[in-house]
Amino acid sequence: MAPNLGRGACQALEDAVVLGTVMASGDGLTAYDRQRRPRTQMIVRRSRQIGVAAQWASPVAVSLRNAALRLLPSSSFARTLAPVLDWAA
Repeated sequence: MAPNLGRGACQALEDAVVLGTVMASGDGLTAYDRQRRPRTQMIVRRSRQIGVAAQWASPVAVSLRNAALRLLPSSSFARTLAPVLDWAA
């Protein structure tokens, strides 16, 4: 997973909680994979999308991106990142 969302440690903690839960219930690694894969894949996709825009090199593209980000209300960032930040065991 690219580090664009800064989620490495958070993902590791989520993984540990789910792994502990499924192993304690006797469900095993198949259940762990079934529970974790959709969320992990979603976060990987979002990280990749953010990384693409964050690594633009064209001065014109960078200026347009930065101007657009300044115009967006902060609530739009929270709404966009809610699926990444919200998690319950």
